[in-house]
Amino acid sequence: MNLNQLMQDYLSEEGYRPQVAPFGLSFKSEGLNYLYFKDERDDQYFRLMMPAIFDVTAENEDAVYRAMDDVNSNLKVVKLYLMGDGDSNSNERSVWVAFEILADTTPELKDIVPRALELLRTARVEFYRVLETLS
Repeated sequence: MNLNQLMQDYLSEEGYRPQVAPFGLSFKSEGLNYLYFKDERDDQYFRLMMPAIFDVTAENEDAVYRAMDDVNSNLKVVKLYLMGDGDSNSNERSVWVAFEILADTTPELKDIVPRALELLRTARVEFYRVLETLS
């Protein structure tokens, strides 16, 4: 099984127009960006992410951590991460949302992907909601 190829085929068939990248695939849905990360060492690892949903600063960092913790503990399968830009000289950081599962050897992506997208969007909305209550 090549999960990356299955995902690319599924997205193309569904009209998402995926772009191949070194990390896997990128595509848009309902105006939002998504990234699918392939794992060369674990072909059953399915990781779909919504990148950079909120910029983190020194001023909002505490509230961001509390909102992330709230969402992570209340929603299943999705996780919010604090990601940097990879440049140790930069302070640019943002919140990313991930949907992560272990797929079986014959995954039904038509069952997985719509639910993953729904959960990612839900986590994003819930993060904003919780963050607003903390401000």
